[in-house]
Amino acid sequence: MPDHEPAIPADRADAADASDLSRTHIVLTTISDGGFLDRFAPALRDSGARLTVIPDRNTPPGLFAACERQRNRGLDVVCPTVEEQQELLDSLGAPELIPYASDNRRNVGYLLAWLQEAEVVISMDDDNLPRDPDFVRRHQVVRQGMRVQPVTTSATGWFNNCALLKTEPVDVFPRGFPLRHRATYDETALTTTRQPADVRVNAGLWLGDPDVDAITRVAVRPEVTAHAGGNAVLGRGTWCPVNSQNTALHRDALPAYYFLRMGQRVGGGVMERFGDIFSGYFLQACAQHLGHAVRFGDPLVDHPRNEHDLLDDLTKELPAVRLLDDLLDWLRECPLEGGDYFTAYEALSHGLQDFAEEASGPAWTADARAFLHRSAHLMRTWLGVLRVGAGA
Repeated sequence: MPDHEPAIPADRADAADASDLSRTHIVLTTISDGGFLDRFAPALRDSGARLTVIPDRNTPPGLFAACERQRNRGLDVVCPTVEEQQELLDSLGAPELIPYASDNRRNVGYLLAWLQEAEVVISMDDDNLPRDPDFVRRHQVVRQGMRVQPVTTSATGWFNNCALLKTEPVDVFPRGFPLRHRATYDETALTTTRQPADVRVNAGLWLGDPDVDAITRVAVRPEVTAHAGGNAVLGRGTWCPVNSQNTALHRDALPAYYFLRMGQRVGGGVMERFGDIFSGYFLQACAQHLGHAVRFGDPLVDHPRNEHDLLDDLTKELPAVRLLDDLLDWLRECPLEGGDYFTAYEALSHGLQDFAEEASGPAWTADARAFLHRSAHLMRTWLGVLRVGAGA
């Protein structure tokens, strides 16, 4: 297990004070009436952080009233209407970049954070409920820069972040952990040493319902009962899925965190529910190329998961589960170029297109290759929109 990493003292010179936290933006999408805001508000109201709630066409009108109530109580919350979102995309020259009725709408929140010069962006779901009054502050590890700390590496190249949790009835792997590496996963292959690391991505974990795939949820219905203790900063060459639930990143990394568009037909089914997993791996590839680190652990959220049809989830996840094994073997060895996230992500997009033509095996049907080509095009479109927004 990784060594315990102490919590960040509030008075550290390199930790943000209360006024700095105003440049932290929490982004989530919802199709609910906003009742979750009552659980969000206590952890956010006094921090000065901004909560950006992105509705979709089927979000009930009650959400806007709920946001207004919280604003009157001192919470910095913005909730752009669908029309305002469209005006934003039109102004950036990308009116069709982000589809409706899609979890891809989260990208609108990322765009707003980018345009408003947020230094830290925290991506959440509306059922990720902060537990700690220092929730926002604990995510500020992505702003600390290079410092000596415990860093975990694995001889197998893989780390299971769910090992940081106590889970019943059995130990589990996170959504997006490749199937072919689960049976051979070996905790004894992990080593932790103190060394310099610059954390730019912080993936907080969950109590209650863990973020596991539908295969696991159908089979064992896992529940997280406690944090086992400690955090893990991953060294170069050690990988773990990064999702969009309770995940913070430094502004510099946002260009490589485009939430990939799902909904394409792949392998006889429509692929959904893994847009954030692809995005997290691509972000991780760029971070490793640039010498930055990903951290897993605190702050935790309660996750009383919204109601789902598990068999429907399973059907939608299987195409991505099948593609990931081959894709990740390539991604872990993919050479990137560039000295920032813009150029590294662009290089990655071109590499994806090359891989789409070269990949072999039963998973790589014509529609699977088309998915990678389309994704690469959208990744570069995303970079272009950010450049326009930055006035480049």
